[in-house]
Amino acid sequence: MAHTDWKPDVPLDERKRRLLAEGALFRIGILESRSIVRANLNAESLAKGAVSRIVGAVSSTFTGAFSGKGGGNLQSLSPLLIGGISLISKRYLRKPLLYGAVISAGAAFAYYLTRRQDRAQSGEDTSDNPEASTPDGE
Repeated sequence: MAHTDWKPDVPLDERKRRLLAEGALFRIGILESRSIVRANLNAESLAKGAVSRIVGAVSSTFTGAFSGKGGGNLQSLSPLLIGGISLISKRYLRKPLLYGAVISAGAAFAYYLTRRQDRAQSGEDTSDNPEASTPDGE
């Protein structure tokens, strides 16, 4: 027989009252959980979570690929591709993902421009001193 926490000397009315109170607490907990899930399932929070997961996965994948660990093969990239395709197929996520892509492209372009300027400045500094660019012994 299943374990019950009622005692035989507790009256039937008391047991019913306790069970009804436990059921009411359970229903309140379910309603609170539903409201929390609904609050966290809007398009903006889903897009933010998806972008952060994709950025983390891409950085870990490409870090392994560039460090020589061989992490950039198709097998490791396939979950990213499948996840990206499924995200694009959801209509309510297209706008936040488009905003994220535009912001990311702008940040990447700004980074490229700053790196290009740094290289140009460092190239000018070494061209002023011709001995610094020639190796020893030449």
